[in-house]
Amino acid sequence: MKTKLALYLALFVAAGLFGCSTTKNHPPGFPVRYYNAEYDLTFYFPESWKGYSVLVDSWDANQPDVMTQEHGPIIVLRHPLWRTNDLYQDIPIMVFTHKQWAEQHEGKFFPFAGGCLFELWHNTHYVFGVYSRYRAYDEVKCWQEAEDIIAANQMIQPFSRPLFDQ
Repeated sequence: MKTKLALYLALFVAAGLFGCSTTKNHPPGFPVRYYNAEYDLTFYFPESWKGYSVLVDSWDANQPDVMTQEHGPIIVLRHPLWRTNDLYQDIPIMVFTHKQWAEQHEGKFFPFAGGCLFELWHNTHYVFGVYSRYRAYDEVKCWQEAEDIIAANQMIQPFSRPLFDQ
């Protein structure tokens, strides 16, 4: 499985070198596509994720200095084999406005206790992030596959520098 994902990652790099970095087409080896029109978010999966499900949750954070609360969606992409008694790793993508991302980066709020937020990529309206502790349980199946899928998706997004150094 690791060898197969390494091959997919190599194909992504090669595709990017030859000018095929657009997210309009399926990247090699990742035929399953999720698209969210509201946030203009596209995410690709290998064949093993065919039949995945999508849950929408939310994050909330208090801003103690201004007595307001920030909130936003978490788009949870769930492995098709996930069951309550047989857990597979989810891929939770947090959605922030650019203003929210800047404010959390400045320490004005943080949606979770501990951990870090990492920018996956951004578009003109939203920043997509992942919480560093999303895979806190190593006993959950396919956690390494989920990390590889996230890394592959980061490589195929239109190139843009992160909004802040990470």
